[in-house]
Amino acid sequence: MNIISPFLNDRGAALVIALMFLAILALVGSTAVVLTSTDIQIGANYKASTEAFHDADAGVNYALAKMEAGLKASPATFNMPTVIGDPTDPSDPNSVSLAAFTAPSGFGFSYQAPGLTMLATNLYTFTTDGTGTNNSTATITVTFKRESAITYAAFGDKKLDTKHGGTTLSYNSQSSDPTKNNPSGPSFQTTHEADVGSNDWLVTHNGASIDGSGVFGEKLDGSATTNSIHGGTSFYDTTPVNAGRVDPDPLGVNSGGEYDPSTYSGAGDNDNLTHASPLIAGNSISTKSTVTLTGKPGGSNFYLTSVELKSGATLTINTLAGEVNIFLTGPFDAKNGSSIVLTPNPLDTTKFSIYSNSTSKIDLKHSSTFTGLIYAPYAPIDVKNSAAAYGAIWGSNVDIKNSGTLYFDSALRDKYLSGDLTKTTWRDVRG
Repeated sequence: MNIISPFLNDRGAALVIALMFLAILALVGSTAVVLTSTDIQIGANYKASTEAFHDADAGVNYALAKMEAGLKASPATFNMPTVIGDPTDPSDPNSVSLAAFTAPSGFGFSYQAPGLTMLATNLYTFTTDGTGTNNSTATITVTFKRESAITYAAFGDKKLDTKHGGTTLSYNSQSSDPTKNNPSGPSFQTTHEADVGSNDWLVTHNGASIDGSGVFGEKLDGSATTNSIHGGTSFYDTTPVNAGRVDPDPLGVNSGGEYDPSTYSGAGDNDNLTHASPLIAGNSISTKSTVTLTGKPGGSNFYLTSVELKSGATLTINTLAGEVNIFLTGPFDAKNGSSIVLTPNPLDTTKFSIYSNSTSKIDLKHSSTFTGLIYAPYAPIDVKNSAAAYGAIWGSNVDIKNSGTLYFDSALRDKYLSGDLTKTTWRDVRG
């Protein structure tokens, strides 16, 4: 009897199994090749997209740097749009073209039309396209604002000194809130923005009261501001604050600057003989009674070589029709009991300013009153005993004497803008 073993039928099985393993290995290898190729392509695309993104971002920073340089040049070489426009309209006439900001070698970016557009008061926008390898693109839209140039109640480049009883407080003349817009009101609440600062030397004495911070800038050689803050000084906010070097002349009163007094020195360039009562002859004021300067639409500008308000004298600033500006090249002396009065709003310091490029003293003597901005970055400025100043003071050496009070009008922040730009939003539009 012949018995047939069942295992005699497995001839060739090893080959079949080997072929199956080879097929599986081939499939795995093909999959690995495909995955590797895909990963390489994804990596290449990501790299190209990243290059485009970084170029678009470089375009944003390049444009902002060029604008800052142009705004800070003397005279300015770049002007911001002044009318609200439409950033989606390539032909918007209110926008400023950025076509002149060509990309440096090695960068690939450009600016979409219409260019730089004003969206609202002190809010601007533009859009940058970046290009990378393999025709990759990226688009970034940025909005930004200009920083305030006047951010201190009092700033003295060389020295800021607040004596015993010297006080800074703050309000906002443009606020509709009666607790914020009138320091003399029964329900007044200070806005806590009355910072004081200096690049070289910040001094306060026992009993001084600062409704804000004491800010240290930085000396011209890069060394630290000298700290002479007395432990008996009262500060509302953290003090000291290290801010880095503060531009001692952010508005520009030197030759060619936006507020250069010499611009108004010609007889036809100022309002001395048209909007003053009595008329100003000889480009100086010296009075023991009353002088009135009247604003006009667009502002009245007065070029003066000196101002002397004798004891009890009054300088009336009528801003009903427009603001009043004094461009000064010499001393300003408000003697005991003299006053500067604004009408119709006696606290709206945005309507009256003194710009000086002189090194001569601006002196607000005992019990005098001043309302407005004093901007004299090269001059010593004194607010003497019991004198009151409303607005802001910017000088070389600022000295707030015993019981002198400075009320900072924070509305000046919005009026005076610097060449420093700060991003407010940033959006990756397309990858």
